[in-house]
Amino acid sequence: MVKGKENAESELGNLESAQPSDDRHEGWRYFIEKTSMKAGLDPAEATHQRQAELDLRESKAIEDSKTPITRSENVPR
Repeated sequence: MVKGKENAESELGNLESAQPSDDRHEGWRYFIEKTSMKAGLDPAEATHQRQAELDLRESKAIEDSKTPITRSENVPR
């Protein structure tokens, strides 16, 4: 587990410099992700949890976009 944003960014830089240039040019990118998951979680379970969170955010966004926008009576036209 990498502690701290600076350490994480440094490690990502080290990883990128160690990658073959083909990987970098083919779009393999790494990013820092804020998460509440604990270190040592099974990778398959972590993927499952991230997918469930994404599905929840997407369904909420769809529901929010379906909410009709109504004009308040106090707002001048």
